[in-house]
Amino acid sequence: MKKLLTTLTLVFILSNAYAQAHLIAYFISGAAASILPTYGEHGYLPGKKFKYYPTIDHYDFGGQKIRVELYDNREQSQLKKIDCSEMEMNNKSEYAGPLGAQTFGEYLQKLFPEAGLNIDLAAADTLKIYLEALDSRLIGFGNITVHGLCQVHVQLHDFNRSYCRDITDKDPHSPVGKNAFVTRSTATRIITSASIREVIEQFFIDFKQINKTVLTKHE
Repeated sequence: MKKLLTTLTLVFILSNAYAQAHLIAYFISGAAASILPTYGEHGYLPGKKFKYYPTIDHYDFGGQKIRVELYDNREQSQLKKIDCSEMEMNNKSEYAGPLGAQTFGEYLQKLFPEAGLNIDLAAADTLKIYLEALDSRLIGFGNITVHGLCQVHVQLHDFNRSYCRDITDKDPHSPVGKNAFVTRSTATRIITSASIREVIEQFFIDFKQINKTVLTKHE
């Protein structure tokens, strides 16, 4: 049985999509309204919003319409490590629960339109994104390294591929530098945000070719 719950921008469906695999599907709409709480450097504070970062490169897919379904598959996957990293996850960050999937969904709503992809529930092409891991880690004593860990699996018609990223504050793409004067909570939120941005951009790079070969074109 399916239970439907509507919010401002996402539709949540508890489904038994795969055998004995309970997934949460977020059918992403094109609405831009935020449903997430706001963050400050020391916790939840008014007037401080979660930071979403633009892609490193510019993408323009010419207004291609696409339906996007985001599945929170973390409970089923139970990953201890992502494919691209030896870093072990503990899944104790604030993104371990529904907030992580909601944050990822909001990122899609932001970056897809910026790349010329129109999210449309009625579109002929359906992009399914399975969130398999999302975590942040603070490693070391004194000289601490902040890790943002994210892995997804993407399905679009016959195209299937996994994307993962372990980004640290030492990475040239990191929004926060190694010596930045921020709290630990702020650093982990920033680096987690960056890890989401990175896997979405990895998909955009492949989408340059996908858009020419597997999508249904509509005038």
